[in-house]
Amino acid sequence: MATCSGVAESLCPSLIGLHKLEALLAVKTLHNIRIYVIRCPVRGWVFYTPPESFAVEDGHAPEGFVRRLVRRAYRLREEASHLLHQPPNRFWRGIRRVWLWLEQWTHPAEGLLRALVHADKVEIIHDGELEDDTVRTYWMNWLAARLAVHRRGIWINVAFLPLTLLLGLLPGPNIFIAWNVIRLYVHWQAYRGARRAHEFACIAVQRDTRLHLPRQGSSIAIREYIAELGQKLLLPELPDFYARWPAASSPPQ
Repeated sequence: MATCSGVAESLCPSLIGLHKLEALLAVKTLHNIRIYVIRCPVRGWVFYTPPESFAVEDGHAPEGFVRRLVRRAYRLREEASHLLHQPPNRFWRGIRRVWLWLEQWTHPAEGLLRALVHADKVEIIHDGELEDDTVRTYWMNWLAARLAVHRRGIWINVAFLPLTLLLGLLPGPNIFIAWNVIRLYVHWQAYRGARRAHEFACIAVQRDTRLHLPRQGSSIAIREYIAELGQKLLLPELPDFYARWPAASSPPQ
C-alpha cells in the first residue's frame, strides 16, 4: 500500500503542472501588430497593417453612454448614405458634395492607429535597404506627427459640436452630427493608439526583400507592382489601401 508521503510525491508533478497552467492563463494576452513599410517615389513611406489587426480594436468596444452615442452616430450615417447615394433633390445633391469633400480628409492609416490602442508589440517589416534604427526612427517621427494631427482633430470636432447640433433642425437625418461624433471618436482612438505605440509598445524591426520597390517608374507601373506585391504577401487589400495613401511631398530617403 502506498504511504501518504508517496501519494503526495506522485501527485507533486501534476500539481506543479497545474500551477504552471494557471500562471500562463493569468498572464495577459499579448497583442502583436504587424506593419509593412513600403517606400515608393510617389507616396513616400506607406505603413500598412492587415485587416485582422483591426479585430483587436473591435473587440474592445466603448461602454455605456459613449457606446450608445457612437452606435447612434453610425446608424445616422447609414441612413444618410442611402440618401447621398441617390440624392432626391438639389438640397441633398449639395449635401452630397459637402459629404464627399469631408471624406477626403480621412487618412487611410486611422484604422492602423486605432488597432494600436491595445498593442503590446509592433512588428515593423521593411525592405532591408535602410538600417533598422533608421526605420524605427522614421516610424517614431511619423507617430509623433499623427499625434499632433489627431490632437488637433479632437479639438476641432469638439468645437463643431454646437454647430452640428443646430444643423439638426434641417430636414432629414442629421448627418453632420453623425459625422462629427464619428470623427471625434476616431480621432480620440487614433490619438490613443499613436500615443501607446510611441511611448509604451515594444518595437521589433524585421526585413523582407520582397517589399523593395523600383525607385523609378510611372505611378501606373508602381500601382501594378503593388498589386503583384499584395498577391505575393497574401495581402489582397494592399492595392486599395495604397491608392488611398496621400502622395508624398518629397521622395523617400
